Amino acid sequence: MARQSRTTEMMDAPIQRLLQQADVPGDVVSLGQGVPFFGPPDAATAAAAKALSTPDGYRYSHDAGHPGLRQAVAGKLRRDNDIAADWERNVIATAGANQAFVNAVLAVTDVGDSVVMVTPYYFNHVMAVQMAGCRPVYVPAGENYVPEVDDIAGALRPDTRAVVTISPNNPTGAVYPPATLRGVNELCADHDIYHISDEPYEHFVYDDARHVSPASYDAGLDHTISLFSFSKSYGMSGYRIGAMAVPADLYSEVLKVQDTVAICPPGPSQAAAAAALQDQGAYPRLFLPTLTENRQVFIDGMADLDGMSLPVTRGAFYFLLQLDTDRSAWDIALRLIEEYGVVTIPGEAFAAAQPALRVAYGNITLTQAREGMRRLAAGLPALL
Repeated sequence: MARQSRTTEMMDAPIQRLLQQADVPGDVVSLGQGVPFFGPPDAATAAAAKALSTPDGYRYSHDAGHPGLRQAVAGKLRRDNDIAADWERNVIATAGANQAFVNAVLAVTDVGDSVVMVTPYYFNHVMAVQMAGCRPVYVPAGENYVPEVDDIAGALRPDTRAVVTISPNNPTGAVYPPATLRGVNELCADHDIYHISDEPYEHFVYDDARHVSPASYDAGLDHTISLFSFSKSYGMSGYRIGAMAVPADLYSEVLKVQDTVAICPPGPSQAAAAAALQDQGAYPRLFLPTLTENRQVFIDGMADLDGMSLPVTRGAFYFLLQLDTDRSAWDIALRLIEEYGVVTIPGEAFAAAQPALRVAYGNITLTQAREGMRRLAAGLPALL
């Protein structure tokens, strides 16, 4: 048998592994995958269809993406994120935010370096760091799943090249306070390392929460790599299109990775993204009322259940439900699928500190949210 690679030690994609292990019934409510219930705006699908038969759609673009898309992204960053990005020196279109993260890691690390990550983490981030031959260094989140800047500072090593934050957060839904993000930025600037800020859920905040992009702070763009996605805000996960804003002195290094991994994002997807951005950010706001209603279903439904607690976070479309049990959350998640017809993701996939289940409420209708909560309310007390 041929020698296997470093991927042997990496986790399998947890959602696929869970569903492969489970005897999935025909009638299932999925609170598993983190995608929105809505699709792309009509202008985006029309632009993608038109691009299929034009040179801009069927030929390679510039490695960084078509100028029109990069200009639109730069305008969005100035308008929505207060990031003064130059479309020619800072903005790169990517095949989704996951590829943008891989670009960032490969551009700023060497084999053996370390990257600081907050737990619970997003598992694909860990997989990317390990695939690059680097070592993740974990910092447990504090109260309400927000990390302490002092804890992050204590995790830095001479070989640390970046600190990763996700806000609004996957898997917890936490929205990091401006003071936390500013503190991480200042820490990275002081140590001459990069702050990789993953922001795919930027449009999904609730109550009085506010999303802040750390690259908007003074000189933030000099050491912050900001990642954005059209998958969540515009319902375009299958298009595989995202963007990143990088420091100017890192631009050419990221393009070396981009040219090797993807060359460029798909032309029709670039056309769709550019068309989507013409709405000035109005499209994602159309769906906040439904997401807010879905969210409230689980807040209300979990309030009276014994043996569990629900930290009420204010972003993305996730909760991480904490379970008071000695049983494996993986086993509980399997039983919930097989016996109660409801899919959740066990906290082990995110390195949760205690048994937990991630509940995703973005890809369901209000009726499905109520039915999913009904099934959780029936299953969890019996399984804990």
